[in-house]
Amino acid sequence: MAAAALALLVGGIVAAVLTNRQARRDDLAELSRQAEAIGREAEESIAAARQRGDAALRNLLNERTVRELLFIATRVGGHDFVEIAAVRRGELIVPGTSVLIPALGLETAEFRPGTTVEFEGEVEGQPVVVVVRTVDTGTPAFSFAVLLGRESSLIVGITLVRAFLVALGAAVVVVAVLAGLLANRLGDRLGKVSAAAESLAGGDLGARVADDGADEVADLADRFNEMAGRLEAASQRERDFLLNVGHDLRTPLTSLAGYAETLADGTIEPDQLPKVAAVLQRQTARLSRLVEDLMLLSRLQAREFTLRPEDVELDAHVRGVAEDFLGRAAEVSVQLVIETDPTGPVRVDPVRIAQIVSNLVENGLRYTPEGGTVTVRVLSSPSEVGIKVGDTGPGIDPEDLPKVFDRLYVAQHYRAVRPEGSGLGLSIVKELVTAMGGAVAVDSRPGHGTAVTVRLPRSS
Repeated sequence: MAAAALALLVGGIVAAVLTNRQARRDDLAELSRQAEAIGREAEESIAAARQRGDAALRNLLNERTVRELLFIATRVGGHDFVEIAAVRRGELIVPGTSVLIPALGLETAEFRPGTTVEFEGEVEGQPVVVVVRTVDTGTPAFSFAVLLGRESSLIVGITLVRAFLVALGAAVVVVAVLAGLLANRLGDRLGKVSAAAESLAGGDLGARVADDGADEVADLADRFNEMAGRLEAASQRERDFLLNVGHDLRTPLTSLAGYAETLADGTIEPDQLPKVAAVLQRQTARLSRLVEDLMLLSRLQAREFTLRPEDVELDAHVRGVAEDFLGRAAEVSVQLVIETDPTGPVRVDPVRIAQIVSNLVENGLRYTPEGGTVTVRVLSSPSEVGIKVGDTGPGIDPEDLPKVFDRLYVAQHYRAVRPEGSGLGLSIVKELVTAMGGAVAVDSRPGHGTAVTVRLPRSS
């Protein structure tokens, strides 16, 4: 408020000064125009008298000349003071009725015939501007000075200060009232945001702020609501994830507990022991894989892992990782096709690349039925390399594509042909690719299979 008041005061003073200057220029310009008109008319009269002879000229240069000049000046109008003074041999003869000459100290001024001179001063405390036009009589020893004055329409002194103090006081009152109203309004709106934040901190994830404004506070409320929505959605995902993990853990644990109880009771025939051992081994491996993937995903999301990039012939490396699955693919009657473009050396972490390829191929084998195909391709361009793993499985609905990288989403919503693994493979792939500065996308249509494409920059 103080800054606004100061700015108003300074701006008003500057405006007044500029206004005063312009007013002076306008007054002087108008008086100069009048004086020039009077001077030209007088000089034309004197020139005409010269043509009529010396007697007429002598008659002109007497008191009648003074009266005529005053008449001409009065007829022109637009001024407050009109005076005529004689100039003999360079000396100004001051009439006894003169007001302007003594007030402005013009007794010693030099006036040359045919010239116009401007002056400023005060008459009885009132600012005036004066223009003096010296009439050329054609006689070097004698001429007339016509003085035209106008009271200056200036805002000065205490009047100026008083006017601005009044304006300043009114402005301060208005600003104070408006500031108070605005502060109360903003306080109420910010209080709603604060109350919602306290509720959110207390565990109410449904807390929201209702604000239909169009300013910074409304923008803050929108950002708060967006944050609260994300927290609520994240909390819901965490709950769903824990429920799903609990279900996935319960299945192998139930099997292990059942067989352990049967073994303890001694009710299993000796010839059934190899079969029981195989089931126990399979369920243990599944449980171990789930726990390992959970720990890996947790480290990836917390960025508690390191990358060890080195120059790798990526096409050969991916081919080697994929070929390790040829035996597994043959066991389940799925054809594994590997196609690679030469990539040359690419700076990547070979261990993380192996994890990405393994998870994608395993995921493809889980959902591809017998007689189907899983294809691994390596694509190369000057700026990036791509790893694309496609299958001929059932595909994914379009509305589910944005969620395929959520933990356990695909495993919970699409039944695998071979339900083994942790169901966290795609989530792990997403985290690893992101950590290496790449991008991963899914292309799928129901009934036409799914393809996952990983793109990595060559400079990673």
